[in-house]
Amino acid sequence: MATLRGFDRKLYFSYIHEQGTWGTLEADANLFPFRVNSDPFAISPELVSDVDEIGGSEEATAQEELSTNVAGSLSQNKVVAPFAASILAYALGASTDSTQDTMAGRHIITPYTTDFSVKTFSALDLYTTSVYRAYHNMAVDSFELSTSRKGWASLSAQVVGSGKNATSGVTVGNLGAAPTMGPALKAGDCKIFLSVDAGTTLPGTYAQGTEDLPGSASDISAKIRNFRWRYSNGLISDDAFEPGSGLFRARAERDRRSQSVSFDVEFEDHTYLGYLTAQNTLAIEFDFTSATLAGAGTVYYGMNILFPMLKLTSAVVSGGVGSLVVSCEALVMDDGTNPTVQATVFDKNTTGLLQ
Repeated sequence: MATLRGFDRKLYFSYIHEQGTWGTLEADANLFPFRVNSDPFAISPELVSDVDEIGGSEEATAQEELSTNVAGSLSQNKVVAPFAASILAYALGASTDSTQDTMAGRHIITPYTTDFSVKTFSALDLYTTSVYRAYHNMAVDSFELSTSRKGWASLSAQVVGSGKNATSGVTVGNLGAAPTMGPALKAGDCKIFLSVDAGTTLPGTYAQGTEDLPGSASDISAKIRNFRWRYSNGLISDDAFEPGSGLFRARAERDRRSQSVSFDVEFEDHTYLGYLTAQNTLAIEFDFTSATLAGAGTVYYGMNILFPMLKLTSAVVSGGVGSLVVSCEALVMDDGTNPTVQATVFDKNTTGLLQ
């Protein structure tokens, strides 16, 4: 048998159906294929030998498995709206879905705050019709979404599973067909808006291509070199293994979420250092609106990421003898009124997320 090739591998996951029953894989028809830039998930059994036992041998004579761990990356270097919507929904935990412009899906994704549970999905690495591995209860531990000038938007998530996996039980012919992906999102289609000390009232229009921030916002797109959003759920590890759960985790639960935003802006004056020293309240919005219709005539494939409250933690000027930039780091904060972040994604999925 010839060695298999990575470009032939297909990654399926239940992108709109959370795994309803712990330890029971989602139905084959609920697993859908996506192109990714990440390797297969790693299976890492935690093995314990007998070298710490008195009366044994100098070297190990036995080894037992204590637990099974599954983890890895799920990423797209050129992210499309359906992939972004799914990963963000599984990470943040809540999505309000509606149909817009006759045939477009709008997904308003916000942090789930009712409790500390994390939504999980099923995944499948398919190499051939007979060689595959299915993974149970995969949860997003953290992700990073970024872009830069003349660059694509990229999204890389670190995911952790219950540990349960299987190489049988899937009928390949029953797997779902690829959803309509739309174009890859890119910096060239992104507008960036900033408001300063403008209060907490959001317009709530979720308009594409225009700002949705409180007060009067400025378009700072021309000055931004790049940006990066980092998010972490801080999934619990050992405490997820319960008595009676065998080798596998019995729950997906976060400890305490955290997130930050960083961006480089062209240095013209000390404006951003002033925001840092004065600890101004900033609201920032990244609005990706493609040129490809998702609806009948007015809604386009896109993604809007809005942070109602940020405060800078650093603003450092650098660049040597070349063009100077201010590298800004910001802490995402809770204003007591709005979600700490709101991601609105537009695609053709009118069924909704987290079904």
